[in-house]
Amino acid sequence: MPSAEIYQEDLAKIHIDGYAFHWEGAASAVLHFLRESGVKGGTVIDLGCGGGQWLERLSAEGYAVCGVDRSGSMIKAAKQRVPHGKFILGSFADVNLPRCDAVTSLGEPINYLDGRQSIRRTFTKVFQALRPGGVFIFDAREPATRPVEPRIHARLGKNWACIARIEEVGAQNSLVRHISTFLKVGANYRRRDELHQLKVYSKSETLGWLRDTGFRVRTYRQYGDYRLADRQSAYVARKPA
Repeated sequence: MPSAEIYQEDLAKIHIDGYAFHWEGAASAVLHFLRESGVKGGTVIDLGCGGGQWLERLSAEGYAVCGVDRSGSMIKAAKQRVPHGKFILGSFADVNLPRCDAVTSLGEPINYLDGRQSIRRTFTKVFQALRPGGVFIFDAREPATRPVEPRIHARLGKNWACIARIEEVGAQNSLVRHISTFLKVGANYRRRDELHQLKVYSKSETLGWLRDTGFRVRTYRQYGDYRLADRQSAYVARKPA
């Protein structure tokens, strides 16, 4: 049976090694959004920090960094990559966020929250943590407007494979990934299974929650030249100065 815990050791290693394309594609545009908003230094919190590659880039650009993730394996890897960073293990909706100048969340971690209340609570926590004029930059997936057939996504790397069966039920705002990883250990491959259950909401609903919280928001279909997937949008939400 798949584990209830997500991004355990094997999937964490594979994700760090083989799925960096999203933050890499978004990085230049996100840095531009930060500077355009007047956040040229200070503290940036990354929600769903994963293995810390984006935090490492932010640190190299002169920002102090704090990563939040509910995966202990990801936090461990991020600490090794950015030993001077601060890290918080837990759900964004439940942990206390420190005072900061900006918050990012790249690769749809927001969709891993378990429902509307958790998302709205997270938006409130981010708003309260941000200094006036601070900015919250994230991307999120949206539901299908018509039935979507289950599909298979596979990715291969050196000494590993990752296969996911993806199911969507728009009426339930649900996207489920049945993930199997195969990681070479010695002469053999070790299989691990995880079940990832995401919640997806319309752009209009997400915009409404952000504006109700007090943010001024712009949305984009791409980060600079990096185009997002279908039914995925980027949000740049600014706390009024």
